[in-house]
Amino acid sequence: GLIVARWLVKEGARHLVLVGRTEASDAAREVLGELEQAGAEVFVARADISRANEVSEVLAKVGESMPPLRGIVHAAGVLDDGLLRDLDWGRFEKVLAPKAEGAWHLHSMTLDAPLDFFLLFSAAAALLGSPGQANYAAANAFLDALAHHRRALSLPALSINWGPWSEVGLAERAGQIERLARRGVGSVSPAQGVKALERLLGSSLTQVGVIPLDFRRWLRFDPSAGESSLLRRLAQSHAGAARVKVPSVKKELLKLERGPARRTFLEEHLRAQIGHVLRLDPRQIESDAPLGDLGIDSLMSLEIRNRLEASLETKLSATLVWAYPTLDALVEYLEANLEGPPAAADKSHEDEQAGAQPSTPEGEELAKLVEEINGLSTDEVLKMLSEGPVG
Repeated sequence: GLIVARWLVKEGARHLVLVGRTEASDAAREVLGELEQAGAEVFVARADISRANEVSEVLAKVGESMPPLRGIVHAAGVLDDGLLRDLDWGRFEKVLAPKAEGAWHLHSMTLDAPLDFFLLFSAAAALLGSPGQANYAAANAFLDALAHHRRALSLPALSINWGPWSEVGLAERAGQIERLARRGVGSVSPAQGVKALERLLGSSLTQVGVIPLDFRRWLRFDPSAGESSLLRRLAQSHAGAARVKVPSVKKELLKLERGPARRTFLEEHLRAQIGHVLRLDPRQIESDAPLGDLGIDSLMSLEIRNRLEASLETKLSATLVWAYPTLDALVEYLEANLEGPPAAADKSHEDEQAGAQPSTPEGEELAKLVEEINGLSTDEVLKMLSEGPVG
């Protein structure tokens, strides 16, 4: 928000209203001083924009003490990440409130204001999806829809689906920059963000994504992305990018007799593939430890599945890593099905594997989840991640 405030003053704005839920930090006060020294009158209000009465009070004070409001920048947001199964409505509401409710209050209470712009800071999550952030993706999708709604009413609106900003913002505080970079989503520097604003704010666009995206890498993490209508043309220009280039080891495995030698070879291969995705020394991956404890998320599990499909030359379920959540369980399952398609595996074998999972509440919950989603395609799994809670 302060970066945008600096830019607005640089562009000639002389009256600014900055709204936040908390008191300004020392660093923020320093920036406010710079703005005032540059000739701007800055009114700082402490308010929660998800509450209609507080928004109304701020607008009333602005109307009494400042010139007519000519532009709005909505950049509020909070995170509460978690697996979809763990996101109850309270956790959705927490993330939706500052974005959906806050933006709606600003929209509905300024319908008669002579606005030149109504700028919404949305996020790439609404376009690309983001595992563990179904609530955040939904909140930003609302901002995008609001921009289109306003344009349909002949009102100014622009929603920008930003990639993560470096140095500032939620992604920086949550330590997500490196994680996203591994998936091909680069970060936007403050200078790049300002440059994008200069180009976009006066345009006729309603919604635009500003995302430094390595599409080849993104497709390797999420092959189904190229099937969406939005990204299909990009995928066509990167034909073949989704194919995971992993040397096949199936012939070498089949040369070994079924038993300790084949199992050892397969176990070392799995360690290498999982270690590659997690950027871990394969020796750190214990045979009987839950893979989830290593920090595997949904897209990582799909990349592991994709690498194993390529190297073992066999079709595997999108829920493979969740259905067989330890190295031992994976080895046993894959060894048993190496000479035939796992999809044709006897269900009693899957039940046996599920029964072998640790008898803990977490293990039982995971087994139940796997039972519900076993057999879903990659698209269906990713769709579940992007939708709200079910059941």
